[in-house]
Amino acid sequence: MKTFGKVVVVMAALVIFGTLPAYAKKQKGETLQSQPVITAEEAKATLSAAIQKLTLGKPFTKQGRQGDVKLEVPLLLEGKIVAKVRLNPITGEILIKGQKIQAQRLSVSPEEAVKAVQLILPKMQVGSAWLGKNGEWKVPLLYQGVIIVEMGVHGKDGSILPDWKTSKDVTMFGK
Repeated sequence: MKTFGKVVVVMAALVIFGTLPAYAKKQKGETLQSQPVITAEEAKATLSAAIQKLTLGKPFTKQGRQGDVKLEVPLLLEGKIVAKVRLNPITGEILIKGQKIQAQRLSVSPEEAVKAVQLILPKMQVGSAWLGKNGEWKVPLLYQGVIIVEMGVHGKDGSILPDWKTSKDVTMFGK
């Protein structure tokens, strides 16, 4: 009977230790990645074909956390907002992705903002794609060798993804 008890304890321990990894907490920064069907080159080609079809939305301004003014022009594809171009609210220059400007006032008219983006739109180039969240491709648009805009391409069907954050901003701040 003692042997049977030991066998039961050992079996219970094996079951418990065998199932612990299934209940283990996900490590910080670790995400489950779905595999894309299309390749990075196909995502790049999709965006290259779409550049000629991009149109500009109505420019809008919003206020940052420190009271700074941000000037942005949405990029549309077939009526859907797919990205935004940020501009310096004082000079009207195109800002590179991640560049921060602390401007307390807007010195550029909406017409000047649209004109500045219209000038660079035909000169934009498609950069190298990388895999983003949920198996979508992130593909940058470059102007003079620097990233201006980052767009998403669906990893399964190759469609260009809408920019929901910019769409929300246009709804809230666009007039």
